[in-house]
Amino acid sequence: MGVLDRYLLMKPSVRGVIEWCILVASGVYTYCFSALTLPFRTHLIISGVILFILGQVLHALSHKEHRQAHLRAEEVNKIVTTGIYSKIRHPGYLGLILGYLGASLCFQSLIPILIAVTLSVLLVLTALKEEEYLLKRFGKEYEEYMRRVPWRFVPKLF
Repeated sequence: MGVLDRYLLMKPSVRGVIEWCILVASGVYTYCFSALTLPFRTHLIISGVILFILGQVLHALSHKEHRQAHLRAEEVNKIVTTGIYSKIRHPGYLGLILGYLGASLCFQSLIPILIAVTLSVLLVLTALKEEEYLLKRFGKEYEEYMRRVPWRFVPKLF
């Protein structure tokens, strides 16, 4: 297993701390040194706060349904198909993506936005890796869930 695979399948709570620290550090840096600041600051902050709140609500809803969501894929012992998981397969990751993007907009700089986009791509790759593992572990049960809920993040889009 390569470095990227190990990172993608790291315990989510540990990985989350690392990612949030990187994002916040980039925002603090750009704020202190006015690096690559963007126009429309008020609009960025308002949009960022809305995205961040929406992301946190989605993430909380995913944890309400799936108590094992912060465990590594190998530690999950059942497939959750109720609540928000009946609409999309990775609501927790979608919540994190929206949170990363929202927080990055609040820093009003290109650097945190690029980091948030990079972290979002890593979350999409994590979802794909986890699905490979879950297919191996749960077989037909997970295949049936994927058939019933075809959307990973956004219904009718992706």
